[in-house]
Amino acid sequence: MSHQLSSEEQLEEIKGFFAKKWKIMVAVLVIGLLTFYGWRYWQSYKAEKAIESSDKYEQLITQLDANKPDSVNELVSFAKDNDTIYSVFANLRAAKFYVEVLKDYPEAQALLVDALKKADSEPVKAIINIRIARLQYQQGQYQESLTSLGNVTNESWGAVINDHRGDVLVKMSRYADAMSAYNAALTSSPTKDLEESIKMKLNQAEYLKAKQQVEQEAKAKQAASEESKN
Repeated sequence: MSHQLSSEEQLEEIKGFFAKKWKIMVAVLVIGLLTFYGWRYWQSYKAEKAIESSDKYEQLITQLDANKPDSVNELVSFAKDNDTIYSVFANLRAAKFYVEVLKDYPEAQALLVDALKKADSEPVKAIINIRIARLQYQQGQYQESLTSLGNVTNESWGAVINDHRGDVLVKMSRYADAMSAYNAALTSSPTKDLEESIKMKLNQAEYLKAKQQVEQEAKAKQAASEESKN
């Protein structure tokens, strides 16, 4: 007996297969079409929303007025309600206004922290972390500032990060560590102006370290002298 099916039998099998499976095949086709057109609609919606957000952001930026402190309020509200990259930009610009105009460092820091949560670009995250570190430095939050600087791992920021790290360590009277940070900054290809600034601060840190050492030795001698008297 031949195991080969005749053309008529093959045709009947195909008809039987489609008779049993046609509903599933139609469902798969419909789902595929819905997914495709749904994705295209979503992409189009996001593009339109991005354009609208861009226009609104530019409008709010032009409304900022150093003589009108409340002019930043609408930009802050936009940053909270928007879910595009312009929300991050709005937070950054509003934070700058709080620093330069309102001198409100805690509120500026809160805006930057919010921007950091929304950002998904590593270069943008690096910029935000550096700005947060600088605000923490201004507020005397030195250990927190070092932590924020540690969140930036890209070597291209080496000069900026180590320069600021040195500043923080000087404030903490950790002069030897500050010198190490400044030296690391000098080996990270800083700009000419930054290089000159770092060299001056390095010299100052060296002087403070030497002074600290002399004071520590004097205290040690005084303590030893008082101990010998007792």
